[in-house]
Amino acid sequence: MNTASPATTSKPTGAEWPVILLLALAALGLAGLVALDTGMRGVSLFALGAALGAVFIGFQYGFASAWRRWVVSGETMGLAAHFLLIGLCALVFIPAGALGLNGAGSLAPVSTSLFIGAFIFGIGMQLANGCGSGVLFSFGGGSGRMMVALPFFILGSLLGSFLLPTALGWGSLGQVAIGGGASDGARLLLNLLPIAGAGGAFYLLGRRRGQAMPRRLLVGTAVIAGLCWLVFAMSGHPWGVTFGFTLWGAKIASALGVPVENFAFWQWAGPKRALDHSVLADVSSLMDFGMLLGAGLLAALGGGLRGQGWPPARQLAAAAIGGVLMGIGARLGFGCNIGAFLAGIASGSLHGWIWFVMAMAGSWVGIRWRPAFGQAR
Repeated sequence: MNTASPATTSKPTGAEWPVILLLALAALGLAGLVALDTGMRGVSLFALGAALGAVFIGFQYGFASAWRRWVVSGETMGLAAHFLLIGLCALVFIPAGALGLNGAGSLAPVSTSLFIGAFIFGIGMQLANGCGSGVLFSFGGGSGRMMVALPFFILGSLLGSFLLPTALGWGSLGQVAIGGGASDGARLLLNLLPIAGAGGAFYLLGRRRGQAMPRRLLVGTAVIAGLCWLVFAMSGHPWGVTFGFTLWGAKIASALGVPVENFAFWQWAGPKRALDHSVLADVSSLMDFGMLLGAGLLAALGGGLRGQGWPPARQLAAAAIGGVLMGIGARLGFGCNIGAFLAGIASGSLHGWIWFVMAMAGSWVGIRWRPAFGQAR
């Protein structure tokens, strides 16, 4: 589903074993530091991130290319799998939130900022050839394009954090929970019906066009859903990716003398707490580090690091521009395909559906801009 990362189909060569050893030592060393900083809970979340990275790259499971194939060639099975994943997550997230077991899930305001941010993100992920999770596991898998996209994604996320407090003043309806006033069972049903409707529509549309659901997608969806349940149970919140990038940017900027703490976003309780503590205390960062290393290890073990050369300069420029746009868009739009689309809809938040529509519209624009950067639609 994601063309930005390598296949893992052959055995590693002698030249790759030092890389495998280095990645394994890095993973063990980082796990040790996490254990000292946050204990076994942090180590477990780091391990879950590594598992997600391995699963995403092993099953070639992503979002950007699946959305692009729908726009360009009418292939819809990827989107059907996405909504199946969302539905499986909703079966856990919504009842747990209603029972007060793990907070309220990923709810965010329906705002002008959301519309703009999701649209910008959609453009960026098609230019960069990957979304938040795609950038991580493809970077780990040795993609030169993503080695450019990730630092610019981090820069864009930091810029977005500076813009968000102002953008929230452009108009907002606040958080809107679908079925928020209904009973627990009715709320779950009111959310599952549109999820099943969307997924079923994409599946039936694909079948009418002679498409079949690859077994790889079904198995990958089931495994990822199980890992998302575990993340939710251990962290108390649905899986998210991009806040980690924002925090990394803030930490780097602070080290360079930028008074990040003076900006309004970094005075809010959650971001301030994250900025004041180690990145190893941040769940999103832990899982992002895990995804990078897990994807890298599986790619190296499968021989997938070979032939990962650098794309032409125009495509690297697209990766940089796309990274910045995704970073800004993720902050203004309250997340990426994971934190807003997957976790938002699966938490029963209206903003997740709006994010999907606007990010798809942005993808349509980004796909049409790709040829200008030497990329096929």
